[in-house]
Amino acid sequence: MPNQDSSRGNPWQEKASKRANAKRKGRIVNPRSPRYASLTAREKATRERALNLLSDLRRGEASYSKLLRKHRLDTRTAHRYLGRDLLGGTGGEPVRPSKGDRRVRELMFPTSFGDVPVRTRSSKDATKLSDFFHDRDNLLRGKVSADAFEAKWRGVRVAGQELFADASAILEMANADELKVENLYASTGPAR
Repeated sequence: MPNQDSSRGNPWQEKASKRANAKRKGRIVNPRSPRYASLTAREKATRERALNLLSDLRRGEASYSKLLRKHRLDTRTAHRYLGRDLLGGTGGEPVRPSKGDRRVRELMFPTSFGDVPVRTRSSKDATKLSDFFHDRDNLLRGKVSADAFEAKWRGVRVAGQELFADASAILEMANADELKVENLYASTGPAR
């Protein structure tokens, strides 16, 4: 029987050896960010703070170091939860955010019978939905005309589905108290 390497067939040892090999060659290999389902309640709260930091960094609200203090994070924790969404930071280069990410989000999506939760991986879809709900709120408050709202949002697709942009039906649903969106993100668990 030929002499076989004992590490073959074990995926954990293969990953560890690949990481060690990459380290020897001078390349940095980052392990994957932890899965949301495997996180404790405390880790989920830390992840939320890290995502808020990323959002503020994308908007340019402050420098990376000031945002770390604001969100009570250190750079190691931020990199643990955000990984490839934080770019730069080496050789005196400032840390900057990526333009978009592929994190799973459960968002509220407008339909003809109310808002329903939908899952998306695109941060650009989340931004577009946020803009839609902002404009819909302005429509309900009378700050935007029905014609302007429909002209902007009629036929627009997000996550492969067309947004419900019928202004008269939206106003009727608001009068019947069917539209109660306080938060863009769908509730994924019990209230805190």
